[in-house]
Amino acid sequence: MTDQLHQMNIAHDPKEDRLLLRISSDGGDEYRVWLTRRYTSLLIGLINKEIDSRGGVPSVAGSEETTTMLKNGALEKKYDHEKVKHYPLGESGVLAFRINTRNTQDGNLMLELLPEQGKGITLNLNKSLLYMLHNILTQGITQANWALQTESAVSTKVH
Repeated sequence: MTDQLHQMNIAHDPKEDRLLLRISSDGGDEYRVWLTRRYTSLLIGLINKEIDSRGGVPSVAGSEETTTMLKNGALEKKYDHEKVKHYPLGESGVLAFRINTRNTQDGNLMLELLPEQGKGITLNLNKSLLYMLHNILTQGITQANWALQTESAVSTKVH
């Protein structure tokens, strides 16, 4: 994704028993990626590991940027589908199959959600956006009634 990330949304499709991750950019693009239960389990585990490496949930959630995003309604705003003009991965989206990651020099996580073949989406996530993605994935897992571990043992440990 080359434009600035605008919004992320997730919804469970009970017929397919999959989650649909929608990510829109400021430029009017919407990327749709279907997540299976197995893929979601791998993804949430990876995100937990990355959050732990950045100080854990208390540190990431309590950062100034994250608290500002939450105060501005980041998790409460309705998904704005009115601005969508183009679907780079197609209107029906792609089925996620592979995950690639790397850390950037500035400490962000480059997260690639890829189909078996063809193009996917690359997200440049700072720790606040990583936390937001964790939250919407957790909401999707709850919606789907999937019994998946959503929190890391390290993040939830009380000292």
